[in-house]
Amino acid sequence: MNTIKSMVLVAVGLMAVVARAQTPDEVVNGYLNQTGGKDKLSALKSLRMEGKIKMQSVEIPVTIFQEKGGKLKIATIVNGVEFVQTAYDGKTAWATNAVTKLPEILSEEDTYNIQQEADADFPNPFLDYKSKGYVVETQGREKVGNVDCIKLKLTKKGLKRNKKVEENSMVYYFDAQDFSLLMSRGLINNGPVRGIPQEIMYNNFQKVDGMTFPFEMRYRISGQEGQTIIIEKIAINPVLDNKVFVFPEGK
Repeated sequence: MNTIKSMVLVAVGLMAVVARAQTPDEVVNGYLNQTGGKDKLSALKSLRMEGKIKMQSVEIPVTIFQEKGGKLKIATIVNGVEFVQTAYDGKTAWATNAVTKLPEILSEEDTYNIQQEADADFPNPFLDYKSKGYVVETQGREKVGNVDCIKLKLTKKGLKRNKKVEENSMVYYFDAQDFSLLMSRGLINNGPVRGIPQEIMYNNFQKVDGMTFPFEMRYRISGQEGQTIIIEKIAINPVLDNKVFVFPEGK
Protein backbone atom coordinates (compact mmCIF):
# COMPACT_ATOMS: atom_id res chain seq x y z
CA MET A 1 0.00 0.00 0.00
CA ASN A 2 2.81 2.37 0.91
CA THR A 3 4.52 1.49 -2.38
CA ILE A 4 1.41 2.39 -4.38
CA LYS A 5 1.05 5.62 -2.40
CA SER A 6 4.68 6.50 -3.10
CA MET A 7 4.24 5.82 -6.81
CA VAL A 8 1.16 8.05 -6.92
CA LEU A 9 3.00 10.84 -5.11
CA VAL A 10 5.94 10.57 -7.49
CA ALA A 11 3.59 10.67 -10.50
CA VAL A 12 1.78 13.71 -9.13
CA GLY A 13 5.13 15.38 -8.47
CA LEU A 14 6.30 14.72 -12.03
CA MET A 15 3.07 16.13 -13.44
CA ALA A 16 3.55 19.25 -11.31
CA VAL A 17 7.09 19.68 -12.66
CA VAL A 18 5.84 19.32 -16.25
CA ALA A 19 3.05 21.83 -15.62
CA ARG A 20 5.47 24.35 -14.10
CA ALA A 21 7.88 23.91 -17.00
CA GLN A 22 5.14 25.01 -19.38
CA THR A 23 4.61 28.40 -17.79
CA PRO A 24 5.87 31.17 -20.10
CA ASP A 25 8.44 32.71 -17.75
CA GLU A 26 9.93 29.37 -16.75
CA VAL A 27 10.40 28.35 -20.37
CA VAL A 28 11.79 31.77 -21.30
CA ASN A 29 14.22 31.77 -18.38
CA GLY A 30 15.30 28.21 -19.18
CA TYR A 31 15.92 29.20 -22.79
CA LEU A 32 17.87 32.35 -21.89
CA ASN A 33 19.99 30.39 -19.41
CA GLN A 34 20.63 27.78 -22.08
CA THR A 35 21.87 30.46 -24.49
CA GLY A 36 24.34 31.83 -21.94
CA GLY A 37 22.30 33.76 -19.39
CA LYS A 38 20.76 37.21 -19.12
CA ASP A 39 23.98 38.91 -17.99
CA LYS A 40 25.97 37.77 -21.02
CA LEU A 41 23.15 38.62 -23.41
CA SER A 42 22.71 42.07 -21.86
CA ALA A 43 26.45 42.71 -22.27
CA LEU A 44 26.29 42.11 -26.02
CA LYS A 45 26.91 45.36 -27.90
CA SER A 46 27.54 44.03 -31.40
CA LEU A 47 27.89 40.87 -33.49
CA ARG A 48 29.52 39.97 -36.77
CA MET A 49 28.60 36.61 -38.29
CA GLU A 50 30.25 35.20 -41.39
CA GLY A 51 29.06 32.21 -43.37
CA LYS A 52 27.19 31.21 -46.49
CA ILE A 53 23.69 30.86 -47.86
CA LYS A 54 22.94 27.55 -49.57
CA MET A 55 20.17 27.39 -52.17
CA GLN A 56 20.11 23.97 -53.83
CA SER A 57 23.61 23.63 -55.35
CA VAL A 58 24.48 27.34 -55.06
CA GLU A 59 26.50 28.77 -52.15
CA ILE A 60 26.73 32.52 -51.55
CA PRO A 61 29.02 34.16 -48.95
CA VAL A 62 27.11 36.21 -46.37
CA THR A 63 28.09 38.55 -43.55
CA ILE A 64 25.61 39.70 -40.90
CA PHE A 65 26.34 42.79 -38.78
CA GLN A 66 24.26 43.74 -35.74
CA GLU A 67 24.69 46.48 -33.17
CA LYS A 68 22.66 47.86 -30.28
CA GLY A 69 20.35 50.65 -31.32
CA GLY A 70 18.77 48.48 -34.00
CA LYS A 71 21.63 48.68 -36.49
CA LEU A 72 21.63 45.79 -38.93
CA LYS A 73 23.20 44.75 -42.21
CA ILE A 74 22.94 41.48 -44.14
CA ALA A 75 25.31 41.47 -47.11
CA THR A 76 26.00 38.77 -49.69
CA ILE A 77 28.70 38.56 -52.36
CA VAL A 78 27.55 37.51 -55.85
CA ASN A 79 30.17 37.35 -58.62
CA GLY A 80 32.42 39.60 -56.58
CA VAL A 81 29.73 42.26 -56.08
CA GLU A 82 28.19 43.08 -52.69
CA PHE A 83 24.41 42.83 -52.52
CA VAL A 84 22.85 44.22 -49.35
CA GLN A 85 19.76 42.18 -48.51
CA THR A 86 18.75 44.48 -45.66
CA ALA A 87 20.46 47.34 -43.85
CA TYR A 88 19.28 49.72 -41.13
CA ASP A 89 21.30 52.44 -39.41
CA GLY A 90 18.75 53.22 -36.71
CA LYS A 91 16.76 55.59 -38.94
CA THR A 92 16.99 54.58 -42.59
CA ALA A 93 16.36 51.11 -44.03
CA TRP A 94 17.83 50.22 -47.41
CA ALA A 95 18.92 47.36 -49.67
CA THR A 96 20.53 46.68 -53.04
CA ASN A 97 18.07 46.63 -55.95
CA ALA A 98 18.44 43.22 -57.62
CA VAL A 99 17.82 44.69 -61.10
CA THR A 100 19.81 47.95 -61.04
CA LYS A 101 22.38 46.63 -58.54
CA LEU A 102 22.20 50.02 -56.84
CA PRO A 103 21.30 50.79 -53.19
CA GLU A 104 17.79 52.10 -52.62
CA ILE A 105 15.71 53.19 -49.65
CA LEU A 106 13.11 50.61 -48.65
CA SER A 107 9.38 51.29 -48.75
CA GLU A 108 7.64 53.09 -45.91
CA GLU A 109 6.05 49.85 -44.73
CA ASP A 110 9.27 47.83 -44.80
CA THR A 111 11.09 50.62 -42.96
CA TYR A 112 8.35 50.84 -40.34
CA ASN A 113 8.44 47.08 -39.78
CA ILE A 114 12.21 46.98 -39.38
CA GLN A 115 12.06 49.92 -36.95
CA GLN A 116 9.49 48.09 -34.83
CA GLU A 117 11.79 45.13 -34.23
CA ALA A 118 15.44 45.94 -34.90
CA ASP A 119 16.35 47.54 -31.57
CA ALA A 120 14.08 45.52 -29.28
CA ASP A 121 15.06 42.17 -30.80
CA PHE A 122 18.82 42.57 -30.33
CA PRO A 123 20.33 40.42 -29.03
CA ASN A 124 17.26 38.29 -28.31
CA PRO A 125 13.52 39.07 -28.52
CA PHE A 126 12.82 37.14 -25.29
CA LEU A 127 15.33 39.13 -23.21
CA ASP A 128 13.32 41.49 -20.94
CA TYR A 129 10.35 40.88 -23.23
CA LYS A 130 7.81 42.41 -20.84
CA SER A 131 9.59 45.78 -20.77
CA LYS A 132 9.39 45.79 -24.59
CA GLY A 133 5.61 45.41 -24.45
CA TYR A 134 5.80 41.86 -25.81
CA VAL A 135 3.42 39.09 -24.70
CA VAL A 136 4.32 35.40 -24.34
CA GLU A 137 1.68 32.66 -24.22
CA THR A 138 1.95 28.88 -23.96
CA GLN A 139 0.61 26.93 -26.94
CA GLY A 140 0.85 23.38 -25.60
CA ARG A 141 3.29 20.78 -26.89
CA GLU A 142 4.24 19.37 -30.28
CA LYS A 143 7.00 17.15 -31.58
CA VAL A 144 9.72 18.49 -33.84
CA GLY A 145 11.01 15.32 -35.42
CA ASN A 146 11.24 12.97 -32.45
CA VAL A 147 11.76 15.73 -29.88
CA ASP A 148 8.94 16.75 -27.53
CA CYS A 149 8.75 20.55 -27.64
CA ILE A 150 7.02 23.26 -25.62
CA LYS A 151 5.40 25.90 -27.83
CA LEU A 152 5.42 29.58 -26.95
CA LYS A 153 3.68 32.29 -28.93
CA LEU A 154 5.54 35.61 -28.85
CA THR A 155 3.43 38.62 -29.85
CA LYS A 156 5.35 41.82 -30.56
CA LYS A 157 4.41 45.29 -31.76
CA GLY A 158 2.09 45.24 -34.75
CA LEU A 159 3.50 45.47 -38.27
CA LYS A 160 2.10 47.11 -41.38
CA ARG A 161 0.75 45.03 -44.25
CA ASN A 162 -1.06 46.85 -47.05
CA LYS A 163 -1.18 50.03 -44.93
CA LYS A 164 -2.91 48.24 -42.04
CA VAL A 165 -1.25 47.41 -38.72
CA GLU A 166 -1.65 43.68 -38.11
CA GLU A 167 -0.64 41.27 -35.36
CA ASN A 168 3.03 40.39 -35.34
CA SER A 169 3.51 37.02 -33.70
CA MET A 170 5.64 33.91 -34.04
CA VAL A 171 5.44 30.48 -32.43
CA TYR A 172 8.68 29.08 -31.00
CA TYR A 173 9.37 25.41 -30.30
CA PHE A 174 11.65 24.65 -27.34
CA ASP A 175 13.08 21.24 -26.45
CA ALA A 176 11.10 20.23 -23.34
CA GLN A 177 14.26 18.74 -21.78
CA ASP A 178 16.82 21.54 -22.05
CA PHE A 179 14.85 24.49 -23.54
CA SER A 180 16.96 24.64 -26.71
CA LEU A 181 15.18 26.54 -29.49
CA LEU A 182 14.60 24.04 -32.31
CA MET A 183 12.09 25.75 -34.60
CA SER A 184 10.00 28.87 -35.17
CA ARG A 185 6.96 29.52 -37.33
CA GLY A 186 5.45 32.81 -38.44
CA LEU A 187 5.01 35.17 -41.38
CA ILE A 188 7.75 36.89 -43.36
CA ASN A 189 7.72 40.55 -42.29
CA ASN A 190 9.41 42.37 -45.17
CA GLY A 191 10.08 42.31 -48.89
CA PRO A 192 8.12 41.00 -51.87
CA VAL A 193 7.09 37.80 -50.04
CA ARG A 194 5.87 39.66 -46.95
CA GLY A 195 2.99 37.84 -45.25
CA ILE A 196 4.00 34.39 -46.54
CA PRO A 197 4.30 31.57 -43.93
CA GLN A 198 7.86 30.76 -42.92
CA GLU A 199 9.41 28.02 -40.82
CA ILE A 200 12.98 28.10 -39.48
CA MET A 201 14.83 25.06 -38.11
CA TYR A 202 17.78 25.77 -35.79
CA ASN A 203 20.66 23.28 -35.74
CA ASN A 204 24.38 22.77 -35.01
CA PHE A 205 24.53 24.66 -31.71
CA GLN A 206 27.99 25.88 -30.73
CA LYS A 207 29.36 27.98 -27.89
CA VAL A 208 31.15 31.28 -28.51
CA ASP A 209 32.47 33.15 -25.46
CA GLY A 210 30.09 31.20 -23.21
CA MET A 211 27.00 31.85 -25.35
CA THR A 212 25.21 29.26 -27.47
CA PHE A 213 24.35 30.05 -31.10
CA PRO A 214 22.73 27.97 -33.86
CA PHE A 215 25.28 27.70 -36.66
CA GLU A 216 22.69 26.41 -39.12
CA MET A 217 19.25 27.86 -39.89
CA ARG A 218 17.14 26.01 -42.44
CA TYR A 219 14.17 27.86 -43.96
CA ARG A 220 10.91 26.54 -45.39
CA ILE A 221 8.62 28.96 -47.23
CA SER A 222 4.96 27.96 -47.58
CA GLY A 223 5.99 24.39 -46.89
CA GLN A 224 8.71 24.33 -49.56
CA GLU A 225 12.42 24.01 -48.88
CA GLY A 226 14.12 27.40 -49.01
CA GLN A 227 17.59 28.62 -48.20
CA THR A 228 19.91 27.38 -45.47
CA ILE A 229 22.18 29.82 -43.65
CA ILE A 230 25.38 28.23 -42.39
CA ILE A 231 27.43 30.29 -39.93
CA GLU A 232 31.18 29.68 -39.95
CA LYS A 233 32.46 32.40 -37.62
CA ILE A 234 30.96 34.70 -34.96
CA ALA A 235 32.74 37.73 -33.48
CA ILE A 236 31.43 38.98 -30.13
CA ASN A 237 31.38 42.76 -29.54
CA PRO A 238 33.55 43.73 -32.53
CA VAL A 239 34.07 47.44 -33.17
CA LEU A 240 31.92 48.21 -36.22
CA ASP A 241 32.35 51.33 -38.35
CA ASN A 242 29.02 53.17 -38.60
CA LYS A 243 29.58 53.36 -42.38
CA VAL A 244 28.72 49.66 -42.49
CA PHE A 245 25.07 50.50 -41.79
CA VAL A 246 24.59 53.92 -43.42
CA PHE A 247 22.94 54.33 -46.83
CA PRO A 248 25.71 55.13 -49.36
CA GLU A 249 24.69 58.53 -50.72
CA GLY A 250 25.75 59.32 -54.27
CA LYS A 251 25.70 55.78 -55.59
